[in-house]
Order: sequence, then C-alpha cells, then structure tokens
Amino acid sequence: MQKVKTQFEMERIWMDETELFYQIRLQLHASVCSSNQDVYMEDETLQELIDSIVGFNNTWGKRPMTWQLLDPDANDHKINLTFTPIDRTGTIQVDVFIHDEWQHDPFDHFHAVFKFRTTMGQLDDLSTQLKRFIRRETDHVASLRPE
Repeated sequence: MQKVKTQFEMERIWMDETELFYQIRLQLHASVCSSNQDVYMEDETLQELIDSIVGFNNTWGKRPMTWQLLDPDANDHKINLTFTPIDRTGTIQVDVFIHDEWQHDPFDHFHAVFKFRTTMGQLDDLSTQLKRFIRRETDHVASLRPE
C-alpha cells in the first residue's frame, strides 16, 4: 500500500465572477480510506478554519477544536473536522465526519467517519497555505502530513 503523502488537499475548481464564493474539491486522506467532496465555499469559512487553528495552537491544544463546513447551497451536506491533542509531544488526531444527503432521493446519501494523525506544526503549515489560498496566490493546498 502506498504511504499517504498529505492528508488534507483542497483545490479551487470554479469561482464566480465576483469572487465572493467558489467551488472546491476537498480531499481528506487516511491510511485506509479517503474522501473527495466538491463543495461551495466562501473566504469567511476558510478564515474561520484559520482562526480556529491559530487559537488551537496558541492554547497548545488544551481543548479540542471543531470546524464545520456547511455547503451554502446544500443544507444536507456537512463536513466536520475535529482536532484533538493525543499526547504531550504535539501529536494531533483529526476526526472527520461527512454527511451528504440528496433532497430529491431519500435513498441517496453518504456518511463517512474516519480519523488520522498529524502534528501541531503541520497545523501551522495548513494555516499558512490556507492564507495563501484566500489571497488567491494559489489554487491548491496540500498539507497535514502523517506524524
């Protein structure tokens, strides 16, 4: 089995003319599974993730931090990432919860729950890349390497 290089990838695949929102492909990878989700997002949503990561790192992860991505055009599409410290050396567990349910078909839905590990330093890297993404300096983020 190929070793996972990064566990969080995001690529901008479409942007509206006003640049107020865009569509991204969010890929989350664990050693045994991965999820690819196409969702619409605004800069404010990513800024919330950045602010949460900074706050989490500033308190040395004393409390778990959860970021929730709700697709503004699909109320039944939700992604939660929860960051929790698991030891004193800065190892972080990331719990992923994905819920996607199509309103027009009650039998067409998807739930995924998995987790992976990274480090607090990798959270700094993710925060830096997300800032570049918001400033339109890049259209791709690849971060959170395994510990």
